Amino acid sequence: MTTTERRTVSGGRSMKVRSAAAEASIKLLEYDNKPVPQWLRDVAAGKDSAPPADNR
Repeated sequence: MTTTERRTVSGGRSMKVRSAAAEASIKLLEYDNKPVPQWLRDVAAGKDSAPPADNR
């Protein structure tokens, strides 16, 4: 496979990766005694959620 060929990604795996990354982020925030946003907890729970849009 070259870098110009399209790669196939299964839908289930990407949600597992997002969930694992969210869980790691939650643990780091809790360790630092910082608040954890609800959308991050939703992603860790496997719900398809997106972070809020920046209001800049």
